[in-house]
Amino acid sequence: MLKWVQCVRRRPELTVVEFRRKWQEYGEAIVSLGAELGAVRVEVSAALVVDANAEWQLRRGSAAPFDGLAEIHFSGSAPEFFAVLDQPGPKGHAERLLKLQEDFVDVSHSCFFLASQDVEVSFSLGDG
Repeated sequence: MLKWVQCVRRRPELTVVEFRRKWQEYGEAIVSLGAELGAVRVEVSAALVVDANAEWQLRRGSAAPFDGLAEIHFSGSAPEFFAVLDQPGPKGHAERLLKLQEDFVDVSHSCFFLASQDVEVSFSLGDG
């Protein structure tokens, strides 16, 4: 499984609320792109502003969490992914995503990369 991962930080002048509004619009656009790419799964998440995140950051000396995470899961290879991404429809959607990013993403402090999903485990916590 191939994943296109986006870990984004908001532009410094934006509040969390302003970022979340833009992130929701971006999420809708990335889901649409995923559909055009033939993705098997799309995940869009936003970091929570909770004390535990700040405590872990302080205790471990880590960087602040990313404000948003997006993943497009693709069942093909990297060359197949890029071939599909280069088609007119997906290419136009990807260009639209880049335009949206300009309004709210601090690109120099974000990261975008392809990854392979080597292990997948699904489970649920329940009463029984």
